[in-house]
Amino acid sequence: MREALMDSMEELDFHQVDFHIHTNRSFDPWGRQDGTITLKEVIEDATKRGLLCIALTDHWEPNTDPSIFLEERKEIDQAETELKIFLSAEVEVLDIQGNTPVDLKGHREVLEKMDYLSAAPHLGELLPNTPYSLVGRRDIPRNKRGIIDYSQRQHMNLLKNELFDVILHPYEGTMAYLFRQGYSHTISFEYIPERYLEEFAEAAAFYEKAIEINNVSLAAEKAKEKGYEGFKQGCRLFVEKLIKAGTKLVVGSDSHHRNDGWSWPGKTEEAVRIIRECGGDKKSLWLPRKRRLP
Repeated sequence: MREALMDSMEELDFHQVDFHIHTNRSFDPWGRQDGTITLKEVIEDATKRGLLCIALTDHWEPNTDPSIFLEERKEIDQAETELKIFLSAEVEVLDIQGNTPVDLKGHREVLEKMDYLSAAPHLGELLPNTPYSLVGRRDIPRNKRGIIDYSQRQHMNLLKNELFDVILHPYEGTMAYLFRQGYSHTISFEYIPERYLEEFAEAAAFYEKAIEINNVSLAAEKAKEKGYEGFKQGCRLFVEKLIKAGTKLVVGSDSHHRNDGWSWPGKTEEAVRIIRECGGDKKSLWLPRKRRLP
């Protein structure tokens, strides 16, 4: 039945989906709850805003109890709604090799209940206070150029990982890290070499990975939030390269709450707009297919 539902969604367009939604089962690396919206509220709000398809992407950190995803699967299956709900996770990336907390053998029962996995590089391992910090190791970069090169190798390694179908907000973790550590004046793609963006786009198409265009930073620049000046210009360049390479795309609100002023389920209009401005259409939209675990 699930495959039939997937096949019926071929006419979906970007404004009808949101593939990055957190719920009240989402917790940050320190074990603090960072999502407050229930699945019932997600369904209500997504339906009200005209969405036809969404994905739940609660965090999968090293300290996450993966049984939360089994609970979510039960809740999704019991939900009375015409909204198509995929079960995914925003999986943390732990090092340059692209290793993650997911254990293919140990977590197989959980993985079999999920529709797909999404990887999200944040560079948290370069910070001293995260539970999975690598600070102090000799191979950790200690300057701006080294950080950018580290990030690129990490991104490329993620594309080769067969566990993941989607990469969430690529390079945005890198840009935020550079900005917050004083290496850059803005959160902008201008600090990522263009050849790196091209390399990533071509590899994403080759490995058949979908790339999320996240709405939050685009909305922040539109709202004239300090630090996001010029973000859209660089994002446009990146999206153009992705579309030229034939990479499939998704959009995401990255919502953690019902409405925190910045994001809510279905708030993807800036991401949708930039994809369309760059020549993307519904043929560029990625949709999950029946997955086979490696």
